Amino acid sequence: MRRRLTDYRHFVWDWNGTLLDDTWLCCESLNRMLADRGLPLVDPADYTRIFEFPVQRVYRKVGLLLDEAGFEAVSREFVDSYESRKVECGLHTGALELIDALSARGATHSVLSAYESRLLNATLEGMRLADRFRKVCGGGDIHARSKAERARHHLRDLGVGADDALFVGDTAHDLEAARAMGVDCLLVAHGGQHRSRLEGHGVAVIDSFAELHEILDGMGAGG
Repeated sequence: MRRRLTDYRHFVWDWNGTLLDDTWLCCESLNRMLADRGLPLVDPADYTRIFEFPVQRVYRKVGLLLDEAGFEAVSREFVDSYESRKVECGLHTGALELIDALSARGATHSVLSAYESRLLNATLEGMRLADRFRKVCGGGDIHARSKAERARHHLRDLGVGADDALFVGDTAHDLEAARAMGVDCLLVAHGGQHRSRLEGHGVAVIDSFAELHEILDGMGAGG
């Protein structure tokens, strides 16, 4: 993040882990599959240290995926477990207030996520959040693959210049997507990856949205 927060006119948000506080559920869904197979469970803190994209690597690390042929079944099992409980998840503290505060200053918002498009849109509709975003771009399947390719077209479809946009995410892959988009990036260490996995990439890392609220509050109404 090379400029002041209010210098950006459009904010591209990652969904899972960044806006939605669901890392705990992802860990529990993974542990449910591990328990069913008699494999060692993953501590929630350790989950953020092993999580990465593509998610096949995570499944291999914990012993769930022995070959590529089993990826479809493992992905479906995880998604079924996650979807059955996702209504228990809410937004991270301060997320909605932050979006609304930025909107009040004239900014617009969109979502770029690896979450399957139909499920993502249904979730936003169910949480009555869809109208806050000019565009919602989810993945084409349930496999949580790279979103870098979709990132290249995201701003063009919105008619937003790269200099006017900031990507906010919670993983190193979000930084890859931001670079593919040609925009600045801000990473929040309250989601899918531990702070140690986010540091050292040359971008700002914060611990929570409270830090951004403090920045906005410090700028005052005319900031």
